[in-house]
Amino acid sequence: MPRLPRCRLPRPPFFRAWILGALALAGCSLGAPIARQAIDYNGTVEQAANALLVRNILRARDETPLHFTTVPQIRGSLNLGLGQPGLGLPLGGAGSTSGLVLGLGGGVSPSFDVSALDTQEFTRGLLEPLEPQVVRYYWERGYPEELLLILLFNAVQDPVTGRNQPNDPRCWLDRPDCPVAGSGAGLEEALRSTLALGPIIFHPYLALHPVGPPLSAAQAADPALLALAGEARMRLARLPDGRWQLEREEPRVAACRRVELGGRTVLLPVEGTGGATSPDRDAPVCVRAEMPAAELAAAPGRRAQRVEVRSVLDIIRFLGLLLRVQAGMPPRPDSGAPCLTFTVRAARPEAPARRACLLRLPRAGRDAPPARVAWTVEHDGATWLVPAYAEPPEDGAEPGDYSVRVLALLTELLNLKKSSTAIPTTRAVQVVR
Repeated sequence: MPRLPRCRLPRPPFFRAWILGALALAGCSLGAPIARQAIDYNGTVEQAANALLVRNILRARDETPLHFTTVPQIRGSLNLGLGQPGLGLPLGGAGSTSGLVLGLGGGVSPSFDVSALDTQEFTRGLLEPLEPQVVRYYWERGYPEELLLILLFNAVQDPVTGRNQPNDPRCWLDRPDCPVAGSGAGLEEALRSTLALGPIIFHPYLALHPVGPPLSAAQAADPALLALAGEARMRLARLPDGRWQLEREEPRVAACRRVELGGRTVLLPVEGTGGATSPDRDAPVCVRAEMPAAELAAAPGRRAQRVEVRSVLDIIRFLGLLLRVQAGMPPRPDSGAPCLTFTVRAARPEAPARRACLLRLPRAGRDAPPARVAWTVEHDGATWLVPAYAEPPEDGAEPGDYSVRVLALLTELLNLKKSSTAIPTTRAVQVVR
């Protein structure tokens, strides 16, 4: 009977080096899986956030309670294990070798947090009107003026007639359920007085709020006070009588417009930004870099316009109302979901006017699907399609579609209201494969 060859195990030092080398090679091979997992998790957050956003708009359409949740963290865990060592015997004839056999195994165990955004801080942020800085940001980023007027402003009052023009789709169509009796304002009429006044000019300035009583020179030289004044948004200002005043700086933005008054053009603030003015000169709040709080609280003069800025919650409810109104409109000639449109002004004045849908959500099986679909959402037993972004053609023959662009803007506004310290976390939910 032939004797089996003796299996020689590696010596301890060589064995340890071999194990370390095998693990190092395995670690290098984890780079690609880690990258894939990071991309997959990012896509998961995208799908969840997009679906939840559209679902809340559909809830607003149905006048049902809104619920906000977020996935603040997704943690990926890649496990690498060393299998049970064994012996390999030469059973294959000539050329077969014997040696130590080791196995490497790995797995993925993702976990994630789900947070209900029902805190007082988040809810208060949803109810507060948008800050002028935010309105200014989007106004200067190339968005169509009509889109921002419709989306961000709740109502506009004509400064000459005093007539209130509500940004309400029921009033655009002259429906009997328009909340302003006798408004009867179509979309063009509701925006004409605003657009005719020219572009809004956003002027940043510092509002100066006094902190405490005036101080003597000796008090102002106190090291503790100087340390306080060195903090952010605090400073010591010299008063005309030689004393000193500790002031807090508050960055603000004034929304102003040029108005013809007394044969000349002056800058006047849109109502709600503060600052007294005289009809023969520009309003200080529209031109000065700093404004004392006492002047901002003074009785205002004539305003260029009065507007009501929406809150984030107002925007969501407005989009839900828009969908409800559009559902009662006749279908388009191509059997697509109807939509109310706004004007997209061309760069060239001689170019024809173009129109685009503000927001529409075709229902699968009932409405003709759009040419391209960005994503779908399941809600109330139906599938809703979100049309991909479509710029209106130059000839204006067909309307474009800004649905995705509106949803992207709304996502940014919602994220502004989220605070990492105000997001509660549930216990980690782990998915084991």
